[in-house]
Amino acid sequence: MIEGRVRRNDCGQVTDGAAVVFLASAARAAEYAKARGLKLSDLARIDGWGHRTAPMMLSEKLAESRNDRFVLPQVNKTIRESFARAGIDSPFQLDAIETHDCFAMTEYAAIDSYEITAPGESWKAVEEGVIAPGGRLPINPSGGLIGLGHPVGATGVRMMLDGFRQVTGQAGDCQVEGAKRVGLLNIGGSTTTIAAFVVGRGA
Repeated sequence: MIEGRVRRNDCGQVTDGAAVVFLASAARAAEYAKARGLKLSDLARIDGWGHRTAPMMLSEKLAESRNDRFVLPQVNKTIRESFARAGIDSPFQLDAIETHDCFAMTEYAAIDSYEITAPGESWKAVEEGVIAPGGRLPINPSGGLIGLGHPVGATGVRMMLDGFRQVTGQAGDCQVEGAKRVGLLNIGGSTTTIAAFVVGRGA
């Protein structure tokens, strides 16, 4: 036991790691691909993004959300912003999601915030197999933070790499068949800062 009902297996283990993402304009990406005999569809593209911040103290966050249908409305708004930029309006227009499951309950909150289920009913997505490998919308096919470890600052970049691998068919044993669009959700400080992305295949 760690605290309350939280057990050690509910917690991502803090680990060491490093990662980098190179961002390029469409013209530079085309130049890069051509020089290497690749097609743009061999690369990934950020189709949508969103970002929000919230007060540091959890008590302040909960006070602000008292009359909202979401416990953490800033997370839902961040995801919705990424959807709007990507031109989608439903989580089921994604093929997979990589989310920041630093604790098991954080994934439940993500299920709610993505509106995969109604708020407070995220357990249904687990019990019905919606988010399982081979389910309607797999979450964390990579293993997530609990399965892979959590190199804190590098975690979000690692998730971007997972999105790239999925949409370009390079995810190996955790490949979601036919994945063309992946949602990413990264958080810090009990949702004090939130970033969401929709990663697609280069055109």
